[in-house]
Amino acid sequence: MSHSDAKKYPLEFFNKSKKAIGGQIKVEVDGVEHTFPVSHAEVRANDIVLDFDMSGGDPSFNHFIGVVIKKTFLNQKVEFVGDGEPVYFLFQNSGQEWLPTSGWIRVEWQEGSKNITGLLDNVQSDREGNSKLTRGKFEVTLA
Repeated sequence: MSHSDAKKYPLEFFNKSKKAIGGQIKVEVDGVEHTFPVSHAEVRANDIVLDFDMSGGDPSFNHFIGVVIKKTFLNQKVEFVGDGEPVYFLFQNSGQEWLPTSGWIRVEWQEGSKNITGLLDNVQSDREGNSKLTRGKFEVTLA
């Protein structure tokens, strides 16, 4: 792509993007309760991105829970259907990397708010032996 083909974004586009300054997810994974810190959160024009770090601070491990939800699906319970729509939810841990085929998530956020909260339950893939996430809740504070 040449420089002249590059898409131009107004400064307001970047100013409206908010990043996380703190937060965590508490979730039961395979019957064991865990708390993981937020590693990245961003409110973008059409969606919200959340990443929770499950590596325990070890950069050699890429273990995380990632969520991308379109703003049109905020503030309502959304069932996972298995193809990354309408919410993209990625679980990557101990040799597993999967998108859920069942369960649900609810992400709460109001325009202009500095807080994102949410619930999830019975999140699992259809592959035998993969982890199951139950009784999860999260909260993230934006800058």
